[in-house]
Amino acid sequence: MSMISFYTSQMGHLRRNNAGQAAVLFLTTISAILALVFAVVYTAHLGSEKVASSNAVDAIALSAATWEARGLNLIAALNDGILQCLRAIRWVCAVWASLALAAVLGIGIPAFTVYSKRAPGMIRAYWNTAKQLERWAEKVKSITPTLVLAETAGLSAKLKVIGVLTPLNPKGPHDGDNTLELHLKHGAPLHLADAMSPITGVLKRIGKLSWANKFARAVTAIIDPVVRSLLGAGGAPIRMLEPEDDFPRRQKVRFAGYRQVSPLPIPYLGLPGKYRFPTDSFAEPYGGGTADMAWKSRLTEKPKE
Repeated sequence: MSMISFYTSQMGHLRRNNAGQAAVLFLTTISAILALVFAVVYTAHLGSEKVASSNAVDAIALSAATWEARGLNLIAALNDGILQCLRAIRWVCAVWASLALAAVLGIGIPAFTVYSKRAPGMIRAYWNTAKQLERWAEKVKSITPTLVLAETAGLSAKLKVIGVLTPLNPKGPHDGDNTLELHLKHGAPLHLADAMSPITGVLKRIGKLSWANKFARAVTAIIDPVVRSLLGAGGAPIRMLEPEDDFPRRQKVRFAGYRQVSPLPIPYLGLPGKYRFPTDSFAEPYGGGTADMAWKSRLTEKPKE
């Protein structure tokens, strides 16, 4: 046997003993790489689910504050309507008073007589409209919390979020009541007599005009019983709804909830139903006023303990 044939036979023997080792190394490497890739994918999936859960909770809290702002804007619009009605009554009475003064001077008596027949009806209509707007404002205040909760429930179901909406600071005069209600109070009373002050003031002036007793008595005889009838039938004064003194602190809402992580079909890594990302979000209506329809909504920072 030559030296070359000896070494050739030895190399063939070594190769037969090491057959399959490269395949084992290849499979081990591929398994490690796939495990790393799957772990990265699953971690990214959990991160995206956490962001989605946080965004969903933010959206629900902001939606609740938005519906509160809509209720406040509607109440502000009704309050503005009340003020417009009172302004209209004042203008009717101002024109009536001007015609009364002209009649005392012997000018435009027919116009004064005709207007005296129309003015009471207009005053009653405007006052009754203002009273109706006041009642509607109260109904909007009472129904807004229900709309807020309904919208919260609907949006939670749509976004697949489980949670609860609560006021941020429930302590106050509404404890034991619906603490999600709009924190509004009744403002100063608005009397019909104040709106009719132009014509009631003229009655006092006419009584002092001694040189025009004849016309003054005729004008007074027309105006006085009508004014008394209107004031007697006016009923209780109107009280518009306005934000409470601590409204900015108490109207904030808090939504706390979570989403279930959707499963991934990855062996040994997918754990369906095991991961939850609980979080909370805070929102509030802001920017409007009693008759200023500028209420908006925004997310707020978590308050300090």
